[in-house]
Amino acid sequence: MDERMIIDLYEQPIEEGEFRTKNEKGTKFRKHLVDRGKQLSTTVDIVNITHGQFAPDEFSEADEFGTLIVYELRFLATGGRRFKKAMVKFKFEDAQRETANDPVVHAVSPEGKRALNKTEKVQNIKWGVNAGASIGSGPFSGEAGLAWEMEQIKYRTYYTSLSGQKMLDRPGWTGAENTAVWTVEENEDMSDGIPTFLRTAVLLRRPENRPFSFMVEVKTEVDFVGTIKTLFGMEKKDPIDPVEIDPGKGYRTIHSLDPKVHDLERMDELDLKKVAEVVVVTIQEEKE
Repeated sequence: MDERMIIDLYEQPIEEGEFRTKNEKGTKFRKHLVDRGKQLSTTVDIVNITHGQFAPDEFSEADEFGTLIVYELRFLATGGRRFKKAMVKFKFEDAQRETANDPVVHAVSPEGKRALNKTEKVQNIKWGVNAGASIGSGPFSGEAGLAWEMEQIKYRTYYTSLSGQKMLDRPGWTGAENTAVWTVEENEDMSDGIPTFLRTAVLLRRPENRPFSFMVEVKTEVDFVGTIKTLFGMEKKDPIDPVEIDPGKGYRTIHSLDPKVHDLERMDELDLKKVAEVVVVTIQEEKE
């Protein structure tokens, strides 16, 4: 099986504004999902898959397995174009669709909301107040007084927003979290786009050591016509095919943590930010 697969996506405006693609026949795993746009390019890569176990505790009835997956997300814009916002969602489930065996999103990194590249804007707001009094009540009545001018200074902070969270996304909204979501939004004051590179990590807790799959959804807002664009791998609006991961298989082009360096029998104790080298990078386009 070829572990590398590139899927071309094409701009199609629809209301949902989601990225949707479809696998080639017979493939269950791939490393690359690539949008090869002329001026706007989006890439999602798997760079690390590590399998192991969780440390036993008094609440566990049996061994629990763990899997660390590290993704690299790229949002590249050229020719003066830019991404204003992007949301990437990974939803995990058992390969045989048995909900009881769905992987649980134990931890994600980065997690929570972060503010990057802060800027502050100062606004002077002025308005007038008439402190007059009425004179007379006949046809020559009028108003005389003083016009007072007041001024208020307001400060507003702008920043590039990055948020990561685990969430529950399944019919009936029952069970544990099965989804990881990251969202980035540009600094509205600077209008300089979102970070171009983001490395993220998901640590899964698995009740059984069996194949599982995940689905990817990418939704972006870009700078043209003020609308959301959707990229499709096909004309039919099918969601992206699941990527299946078999814990019993290795993948030639995918890295794994070294068991001599990391305790893979206690994966719940891993520092995700450190072991996955989670990072956010913005590359400035060179101007001629």
